[in-house]
Amino acid sequence: MAKRIITKIGDVFCTEFGNGTKGYFQYIAKDRTQLNSPVIRAFKTHYPINKELSTDDIVNDEIDFYAHTILRPGIAENGWYKVGKSANIGDNEIQNVIFGNSLIHGGFCKKERYEKKISPLEKWIVWHINENPVRIGKLPEKYHDIVEFGYVMNYLNIIYRMKSGYYPITSIMFDILKRTPRPEYMSYVKYIDEEVEFYLCFKGNFFDKAVLIKLKNGNVTKITRDEAVINQKPIARAKFSDANWLNENFITEEEFNQVWNRY
Repeated sequence: MAKRIITKIGDVFCTEFGNGTKGYFQYIAKDRTQLNSPVIRAFKTHYPINKELSTDDIVNDEIDFYAHTILRPGIAENGWYKVGKSANIGDNEIQNVIFGNSLIHGGFCKKERYEKKISPLEKWIVWHINENPVRIGKLPEKYHDIVEFGYVMNYLNIIYRMKSGYYPITSIMFDILKRTPRPEYMSYVKYIDEEVEFYLCFKGNFFDKAVLIKLKNGNVTKITRDEAVINQKPIARAKFSDANWLNENFITEEEFNQVWNRY
């Protein structure tokens, strides 16, 4: 018989990232506005695996992000595990958390969606936890850095964001809600334009190195950040957050290194 999984508001969870570090989050609310799903707050600090912390140490850390998720799959699949409970759930901050979705993606305007050609970025809803959503049209710039992505995210995407600083999924909403990696995180992406196949590596939000392959003649250029800066190449100014990367753009470190070492 499967073990019964019980979760309660205040529970604190740990996830291990596979690189010798771990991070924590806390279950702080249920949001009836978004399918009555659990809301978590993830904490910013990563710790060595063998570091012992009290729940007070954990919940008093700086908050990295808030999100909706389902806790049980993460527990059942060993994505995270409970380490304690705290009555400190950040009550003063919870009421200020703002979630947002594009109406096109949220299904709130099906008639407009099918009968009119409208940009998803021209119609948004925003809401506080357990409050009615508000239609605001185009998302005001003052919200760009404070609105949390409003979808219910699976446990793999939550762990990915805790580790990297961003979600790897595809969404037009990331044209507005810019994704910025953690400073130490290495991101690897691939994309093709009309003339060049790009393999890019970013350290944190900044360009680190790249392989550029011209499609017509197969000519290859390898460039590091130092070379790009010295030679005043435009690519030196590239930031991860400048682009709305698709899920299909992301590649592994191994894939990038295979191309880098081939030339």
